[in-house]
Amino acid sequence: MLVGRESTALVELIKNAYDADATKVTILGEGIAKPDGRIIVTDNGMGMTEAEFTSGFLRIAGRSKLGADRRSPWFQRRYTGEKGVGRLAAHKLARVIKISSRRWDGKERDPIAGFPADEALDATINWDKIEALDTIDEIDRSDAVTLKSITSGGKNAGTTLTLSPLRKQWTERDREQFIDEVATLTPPEVLVGSLRPTVTTAQPLLDKLRVRDELRPGGFEVSYVSDLALSESELPAEAESASWIIEIDCDKDNRRLRISVMPTRKTQAEFSNAEPFVLDRKLEKTDPAVGFQARLLQMSNAQWPKRYQGVRVYFEGFRVLPYGDARDDWLQLDRDYRSRGHSELGRLRRRTSWDLPVGNEKEMLAVQGNTAFFGAVLLTRSGADELEMLVNREGFIPSEQFDFITETVRLAIDLQVRLRYAATSEVKQARQITRDRQQRAAQRAASGQAPTAYNLRELHEGARQSLNNARLAISTGRADEAEAELVQLEENLHSAAELGDEVISEATMFRVVASLGLEHAAFIHEVRSLSLSAQALGDALETIAREVTDDAATKRLRAIAADARHLRERLRRNAIYLADVTGIEGRRRRSRQALRERVERVLGFFENAMARRGATVDIDIPTNLQTPPLFPAELVAILSNLLSNAIKFMGDKGRIRVAGETGDGSFRLRIENTGDKVDPQNSDRWFEPFRSTTTSIDEALGQGMGLGLTITRSLVDEYGGTIRFVSPSVGYATAIEVEFPRT
Repeated sequence: MLVGRESTALVELIKNAYDADATKVTILGEGIAKPDGRIIVTDNGMGMTEAEFTSGFLRIAGRSKLGADRRSPWFQRRYTGEKGVGRLAAHKLARVIKISSRRWDGKERDPIAGFPADEALDATINWDKIEALDTIDEIDRSDAVTLKSITSGGKNAGTTLTLSPLRKQWTERDREQFIDEVATLTPPEVLVGSLRPTVTTAQPLLDKLRVRDELRPGGFEVSYVSDLALSESELPAEAESASWIIEIDCDKDNRRLRISVMPTRKTQAEFSNAEPFVLDRKLEKTDPAVGFQARLLQMSNAQWPKRYQGVRVYFEGFRVLPYGDARDDWLQLDRDYRSRGHSELGRLRRRTSWDLPVGNEKEMLAVQGNTAFFGAVLLTRSGADELEMLVNREGFIPSEQFDFITETVRLAIDLQVRLRYAATSEVKQARQITRDRQQRAAQRAASGQAPTAYNLRELHEGARQSLNNARLAISTGRADEAEAELVQLEENLHSAAELGDEVISEATMFRVVASLGLEHAAFIHEVRSLSLSAQALGDALETIAREVTDDAATKRLRAIAADARHLRERLRRNAIYLADVTGIEGRRRRSRQALRERVERVLGFFENAMARRGATVDIDIPTNLQTPPLFPAELVAILSNLLSNAIKFMGDKGRIRVAGETGDGSFRLRIENTGDKVDPQNSDRWFEPFRSTTTSIDEALGQGMGLGLTITRSLVDEYGGTIRFVSPSVGYATAIEVEFPRT
């Protein structure tokens, strides 16, 4: 077999369409799990004549793309085909391939309709019959390959390949693996397009990266439909989710290497001393002549969705396997992550003459594996003309050029590791102190001591008593006793300071949240149980009503029974909804969700509270407006926290407005309410943990622990978004706005 994977085979067919100056290719799968399944590849390229089919499509290593600077006729693209094996990749997929092709007539190409056509052909290749022949020469005398000329029928140029029956019946695992591999067949836009101003304050090294070498840009799109349709992207917020951005520009003609390492706005908000760095050097005479560009997004203390993890290599805009696969460590990031220790990064230490940022003996502890990176290295034929692919189309033949590319990319990553360690080392020391306090608090809890807040009160009383005793001793001339009391006072104050920090620590907040989470499953079961009880009560009241002879009593009983059934339905509906958004499927992948429907469902939780207050709610959200990809449970948490706050503080007969819109590359949710006013200029304090303004307990909404906005901001930050109080519209007192980057 010339290719090892189904995805590799399809990539080669797609490359053929690209070389034929197509701007769009559609991959359709029908019944691929069945014996008669098929895959259809359709493009709008210039097609083939009989002669081209015979001399090119049928001939292994025909090298029909070697002449005239190896560029396509119309868009002047560098040919991606190299050894003539791509056209036989269909052998990997199916036993029979049918080809229908309409050939370009040489006239002007219509920007919308594509190439006009005159000649056309239909052909069939039966691989089973070919393999049964003794020699290749017998093909012409058999029916293994059929070919006939037809008319174009007035249709535009293009080629359709129908692969059926498939060599195997695809399982769901086969399909998922295929989708994972082709999802990054071409580089995602975030890795090659202009970075938004919301990503970083630094000046990017590159505006748009060069993906492929074509003299007349025409664009190229691959669409997967039906059984092979790609699932929703799992990228939460693309570049805004990154912590650092690495860009590389290696200019072959000017022999110049530039590397930029930039902290994102998110990182600078957390670490004020995080700074960008740019390396700009002339290449040495001994360095291979090679040109390429790259962009890598790094995520600190987290990992990208599985489908996007790793640094991939692209050649003329198409991914080269296996670089970046889960088990391919071509940059040796996973190896170094497993063996990291207390040392300075060797690549950087050996380049002390380059005026790099100062290293640290512990910086290698900050090395991360492939899962923390999402990136693309972009190669073109003109920049890396000496690179040659292996015959099976997976990987390059080892060479000085590729070794230089590997070493340069890894050097850029090591620079990012050094800058990240320098920016976070002081914070790490502070966090170590916090961890020490948390351990002491845990030890006290394990030994059965009183809660922290009670200990603080006891220390306060002890300090006050020591101060009074010291004053009394001084007034009576007992200096030794006064000194002893002051020493005791100092110890009490030191202990109180430590306990005070623990009261507001993240560990305390997480323990509270975790304890609530543990009760969630039991709570849903309890709600369902109550709904069944309400149904039983309603049925019992209805039975009694039928037996009572008093018409007025019967009417009242039936009204109560109706209320009980209504209560049962509300409990059942809400329990199902909670189980749905927080269950396994709700946690498996992010998805775009209808915002208006989610808002209406969450408002249903607060139906009684709003009714008692006489609330009016205006939902100004288009029915077709969808959120960026989010986990359903996280969206419900965000809406629940914000809407419950709006209801609490809107006042009697208050009004709430919920609005959603998209624009300027962002998705915005805005909630406004009457009643209590929050000044946007002094509103950051309300996002601090345990900062609650509610002092009375509401029957439906509770008292509040001051964690709602803290948790909400944490969820929004995870997606590279922002949440803040803003100036309200006319007629409202307070407004809060959540903004996500639109993906």
